[in-house]
Amino acid sequence: MINNSQKQRISITVDSQLLEEVDQMTKNRSAAVEEGLRLWRKQQIEEQLRNFYQNRSQADIEFEKEWVEETQEQAIAAWEEFPWEESK
Repeated sequence: MINNSQKQRISITVDSQLLEEVDQMTKNRSAAVEEGLRLWRKQQIEEQLRNFYQNRSQADIEFEKEWVEETQEQAIAAWEEFPWEESK
């Protein structure tokens, strides 16, 4: 993780019990909050991707299957045409 980016000071309101628990685990609240935000952002991106793929239309799924078959056949044909040298 690169830490040379410019940081911004923020003010947040947090449940006091949660803050006590975090304070028992770390002496660096800022690092804990920053790591929490990174994890939250990762989860949001994963959820968006999951929603995208789960909500594709049947036409999109069929198109993707056809594209995979076509490009796979082209890749195999190109591989077979490549002038490979036999190992001696």
